[in-house]
Amino acid sequence: MEQRIELAPNCSLKPAGALLFFVSTCLFCLGFALFFVFQGFWPVLPFAALEMLLLGLALHTSMRRGKYTQTVLITESQISLVTRSRRGAQKQEFARHWAKVRLRSPPRRHGTSLLTIESRGRAYEVGSFLTEEDRCLLAERLRCLVGGMNESPPLEIDRKGDPFR
Repeated sequence: MEQRIELAPNCSLKPAGALLFFVSTCLFCLGFALFFVFQGFWPVLPFAALEMLLLGLALHTSMRRGKYTQTVLITESQISLVTRSRRGAQKQEFARHWAKVRLRSPPRRHGTSLLTIESRGRAYEVGSFLTEEDRCLLAERLRCLVGGMNESPPLEIDRKGDPFR
């Protein structure tokens, strides 16, 4: 028996929607800037173009981050973490019997916590893109599946009401 948890960032904006937003914003902003250029205020145009360039870079970065996913596969003997990003896939494996799930408090008051799976001096972060609430729910789910160090509970658990199925 194995348990698989697929994690992905919440990206509601699709590439076609991002392109439509960017083009419509460019048309509006640059049209508005051209109005001022014809009034004699030509310095407005380079600043408007710079704004649109920065908006385009921000949208591009956001679309790239949407391709980042993690898969946690828990079997009777091991835990496998596969992280996929634009640089390719990375795989980490831990012996389930010696692994420990740790949720560290944020270092600053309004920071984010850090969820890791640790074993034999190695640690790997899980769900860095999740909200704080989802990260806490995932930590509880992983603790139930992995158990503490030197303890491996059975993988059959009640999954009713679990958002990470």
